[in-house]
Amino acid sequence: MTELRPLSPAEAVRGLRRAGAAARGFLGTDPVTQNDALLVRELTRREAQVYAAGGALVGCVPNRAQPRQAYVSSTSAGPEPVRALLGHLTTYQRRTSFVALVAEDGAAAFLGAGFARTGVLPGHRYAGHAFHDVLVLVKEEPCRS
Repeated sequence: MTELRPLSPAEAVRGLRRAGAAARGFLGTDPVTQNDALLVRELTRREAQVYAAGGALVGCVPNRAQPRQAYVSSTSAGPEPVRALLGHLTTYQRRTSFVALVAEDGAAAFLGAGFARTGVLPGHRYAGHAFHDVLVLVKEEPCRS
């Protein structure tokens, strides 16, 4: 299983910079258009938890309206870092519901980790001088003891 290493907001921003295009939309941020100070402030304000998972970053922000739910993101093209994050959140934080908002080309990691497509947000993300659709992916997990 992939080991998770917690990162401070500043460390997370450095990791997002290294991830390049895979970091666009990570937990609602955009390292292409936002500077480091703004990214740190946004991750802190959103109470983001970001982890290094192998060569990728994974992270979550709590849904304040639903305590057992978290929005999750990953810079990985593969599902293993996502699975590691979900296992951690389910076991240690008792989260049971997960939502990922991703571009079509970033969905494979989440679909491979058992997420289901539940909707599309048309034109939700602006990048490269155009508006792009965002997929809404959801996964429910039983609470572990």
